[in-house]
Parts: sequence; structure tokens; C-alpha cells
Amino acid sequence: MRELDTIDRMPGELIVIGPILLLWLPMSRVPRIRRLIAVVLAVLIALAATLVHLLPRAVLEITLGGLVLALVTVLSGHLMEPRPTAAVRRTRVAVPAGLLAGWLLLVLCCGAIAVRPAPFFPTTDDVLPLPAGLRATAHPFDDGDCGSGACFRTITVSGRPGQSGADLYAELKRHVKAHGWGDGCRPVGWLLDHTTKCAELSVKDDRATITLSGSRDDDRHMVTIG
Repeated sequence: MRELDTIDRMPGELIVIGPILLLWLPMSRVPRIRRLIAVVLAVLIALAATLVHLLPRAVLEITLGGLVLALVTVLSGHLMEPRPTAAVRRTRVAVPAGLLAGWLLLVLCCGAIAVRPAPFFPTTDDVLPLPAGLRATAHPFDDGDCGSGACFRTITVSGRPGQSGADLYAELKRHVKAHGWGDGCRPVGWLLDHTTKCAELSVKDDRATITLSGSRDDDRHMVTIG
């Protein structure tokens, strides 16, 4: 099982669109058009990276939209150029065009796997660091912490000297709600990704436990923080 952390928010649009830019350069035969389309593709990558930073939940939708726009841009540039001779098509256009087609097939296959709902391990950065004075211990995890629909991570929290369990619970509740957890569950993606992550609090004596779960299902309706 995977862990959902900042790696999942890397600019996938650079990984997806970057090779298209590199393959376009040997495909083009007109310097002016080659530079124009290359600049448009570079701007598209920068714009998509900015949008992912501003709207991280829509990373799949932005990357897919960027891929479509990149293909339209390359096709437009190809149509703007004079029709190549048969020899040129064989020596200069055919190879990069074939590589581009193979790359698109690979991206589509990987995209289908990425969109398929699956349980995951949420990152502890969703709740850490805790307020000053509270001590958190994030427990190790492995595939044994996953069921058929969700994976779980636990964090044990020790309160300040003399702090009661009820007071510790109330402080943690304020803390996680301030970090956008609401009633405890929130979506990971936007339109294509329906997976959900949840946070649940429990207290025993003077110690509390934060349980994070990553579910393949849409559990936004669940209330795990009362």
C-alpha cells in the first residue's frame, strides 16, 4: 500500500507533459514554429504546476487537462508546418511520433491505475506538529494495518504534566478541527479521485490516540470527531 504524502503532490504535469516537449523538438522542421510551440508547452507546464499548488485536490484533473492541451498544441504546430516529404517523415518525424504515441499509451495506462480507488496510508503531516507541550509518537505501519477498504495509522499523544484526559481530548479536538478536519473525514481528490481520509480521536487515562485512515470509499458523510 502507498503512503499519501507530499510525493503524491509532485508536479505530475511536468512528468507527463515534459516528454511531449522533448519529443516535439526533433519532430518540428521549422525553427520559428518549433520555438513557438516549445514556449507554449513550457508555459502550459508552469501554469499547470501553479494550479496544482493552488488546488492540490484537483491534481488528476489538472494533469489530464494539461495533457490534452499539450497534445492539441503539438498537433496545431504540426499542422502549421509544410507537409514533409516521405524521406523526412521516415527519418525525422516517424521516430519521435512513434515515441510520442507510446508515451501517451503509457500515461493513459498509469492514469487508469492512479484513478482506481484504493486504500492508502495518510501522512501524519495532516495533524502534526501538535501544540507546544504535547508529545506525539507516530507508530510504525505496514500492510498488516490495511483492510479491504482502508489503511490505518496511529499516533499516541501524551499531555502536559497534570493535564486531564478530558482536557487533552478537548485540546486535540480544537487542533484537528483548526487543521481542516471538520467532523473527521474529508475527500482527497476532486472529481476523479473519490478516496477519503479520516481522523478519529480517543482518550484513555491521560493519553490520547489519533487514528488516521485512508479509505477507497467516499466517507465524507461520516462523523469521527464528536
